[in-house]
Amino acid sequence: MAMEATTIRFAPEERAWIQSYADFCGKTFSDVVREAALERVEDAADLQAYEEALREDDGVRYTMEEVLRMCEQAQ
Repeated sequence: MAMEATTIRFAPEERAWIQSYADFCGKTFSDVVREAALERVEDAADLQAYEEALREDDGVRYTMEEVLRMCEQAQ
């Protein structure tokens, strides 16, 4: 996958803190920042999907035993 360069500005202390973490993990500074940004976006998408599912929730709930029974009947 082709990568594009992007400029992000950090205070010197922030950059040093992130670099220390990257060094500790054996990763590059860019990898740590990229992973953190993508995780944040994924979390936001997950929250949006969860909230949408709650809006569509009909309130029906099943016990684990009921789910297992339904699985057995489907086979």
